[in-house]
Formats: sequence, structure tokens, C-alpha cells
Amino acid sequence: MNVTSNDVERERVRAALLAIVASTRGFLNPNVVLDAARDPTHTLHPYFEWDDAVAGESYRLAQVGVLVRHVRLTAVRENEETREIKVTTTRAYQSRPSMRSRAGGYEGIAAILADADKRHELLAQVLRELASYRRRYAELSELQPVWFAVDEAAADLNVSSASAPSADESRPGAAG
Repeated sequence: MNVTSNDVERERVRAALLAIVASTRGFLNPNVVLDAARDPTHTLHPYFEWDDAVAGESYRLAQVGVLVRHVRLTAVRENEETREIKVTTTRAYQSRPSMRSRAGGYEGIAAILADADKRHELLAQVLRELASYRRRYAELSELQPVWFAVDEAAADLNVSSASAPSADESRPGAAG
């Protein structure tokens, strides 16, 4: 077994968080974690930005993201034959992985959907996020039909996610 420094670091963080859980009512309150990490000798201390000028600017940038994600685009489509009207609402702006740099940012969803490469990148991102949810909630066997549908959609779209387990790969919560 090859133990990496990431594994050691992850274990140190896990142990520090478990110690906090043991000292509380069995859950992690962000305020309690932050208070513990304020001690410069605490394992978690280096994971936080303690310079208020830097942290304040980072917080404001996070607030920009919250504002942008709240802008919605509503599309109304009418089917002439059935006279059915379909109304959908989605985020007006998205952040593709290739745009996540200091010079990058959010793009209008219409521009992303109109460009095959950008659309493909967004679909791959969505599939990676779904794979993350799959791992996070693997013990919920009731979601197995959702994961199979995701696998089918990925295959149909010819978009893969490197982090998505294959359909025949054994997973906790998988049927069979």
C-alpha cells in the first residue's frame, strides 16, 4: 500500500475534526471548528486565511458568485401543434472549468449552449458533479435508478467523466 502525503494530511484533518466532534454534541458546527482553528498550534490553523484584508476580499468574491448564481433565465417555448407551452428556468450564467482562473468567470448560458465545445465542457462538468454525488450518497440504494440514467445519458452524449464509476463497477449501494 502506497501512502501519500495527501493521505497523511487527510488523516490529520480527519482526526482533528473527530476530536472536535467528540467535544461537542456529535456534529461539526462551523463556528466551533473555526474557534478551534484560531489557535496557531491547532492542526486546522494553516487551512484558514487569517489576514483579514485577504480573507475579506475572498469573502466578497464569494459573494459575487452568490449574486451571479441567483440570476435566472426563463425560457418560454410553445409547441404549435399541441398548443402546449413549456416554461423552464435556469441560471443565466455558468462557470465552466476552463474559465475558473483569475481572468475567467461566468458566461451566459445561451453562449455556452450555442458553442459545441463549451456545451461539451459544461456537460462533462455536470457529469463529474453527478459522479461526486454518487460517491457521496452511495449508501442510498434507492438512488440506483438515477445513477443508471446518468450512465445512459453520458453514453448517449458520448461525454465521459473520469471520476464516474462505470455501470458495471461495484459500488456501495449498487444493486446486484
